[in-house]
Amino acid sequence: MSKAHMGERRASGRSRSRSVAFTQTSALDADTRDGTTELPGYLAPLSSELADSVSTDQRKRKRRSSSQQTASTSSRRPPAKRSRRDMYAKGPLLGRGGFGSVFAGIRRSDGLPVAIKYVSKDRTHTRLKVDGQGRLPLEVALMTRVTSAPACPSVLQLLDWFDRPRRYVLILERPAPCQDLQSFCEENGCLDERLAKKVLVQLIAALKHCESSGVLHRDVKPENLLISKESQDIKLLDFGCGDLLKRSAYKYFAGTPAYAPPEWFRRHRYNATPATVWSVGVTLYNILCDRFPFRGAQKVTSKSRLIFPRKLSTGRAGVAEELRRTDPDPELPLLRL
Repeated sequence: MSKAHMGERRASGRSRSRSVAFTQTSALDADTRDGTTELPGYLAPLSSELADSVSTDQRKRKRRSSSQQTASTSSRRPPAKRSRRDMYAKGPLLGRGGFGSVFAGIRRSDGLPVAIKYVSKDRTHTRLKVDGQGRLPLEVALMTRVTSAPACPSVLQLLDWFDRPRRYVLILERPAPCQDLQSFCEENGCLDERLAKKVLVQLIAALKHCESSGVLHRDVKPENLLISKESQDIKLLDFGCGDLLKRSAYKYFAGTPAYAPPEWFRRHRYNATPATVWSVGVTLYNILCDRFPFRGAQKVTSKSRLIFPRKLSTGRAGVAEELRRTDPDPELPLLRL
């Protein structure tokens, strides 16, 4: 949705070849032509046969020289610069946010629907090293990791990307018809427990795949989940707030504060997996109950109470246990929910 790109350089070369054929006769070898005695230093004209032969040889040498120079220039010429416009047609705007803008698009070669995401370079200067591809922009690097084989069907795929002077252009897969889970809930109401369970299973699979790829997503929420209107399969998207996974605590937060873990507000540090489990719990409660579980994660304490609507019949205990955990275990397994 790979890959650095070289700018085109133009190489040009000009070859000019000049050849002069002449015969110079000396006084000792002077000959008489048409009754005229040639003077020393006289440039005698060539015979027509010899002139034709010399002219032919000159043309052959010039063609060989030009051919060799063209071949040499071609071997030095860099690959043609790839253009987004030549490869992908941009359609209507799909969404706009702090990350930039996303447009619908079509891949010209086969008509594949794609999403075209523009990310300003002013937003991030972080680059990460990817084996075989050098240092890539943060989001490109993280998506390259999670979309490498074997791919996960619950993670949105990065198909291509372009480096432009002021922004990056990401080409992403675009399942159709689909919409983000937040909009889906606003249009259709809270999810029933059956559909919520299906979403949760796929989300956990996507996050486990990210974990195995060494990637922390760090911004799990309904807005960052695409749901198919037909199959109701989901895809995790937007790795712009992510980071490389590590066992030690993070001391910097990027993401949505409403989904941040309580330990970040209390100690300004958090571990990857417990923070991910917290955001999954808040997301699940949100799509089931159409509200956040607490007034704010910064106010959560060991005495905070989690209230479920009576219509829920299952799944309450597991979610409540993790959402009320104010001193999470750094080794908490992601599948505990």
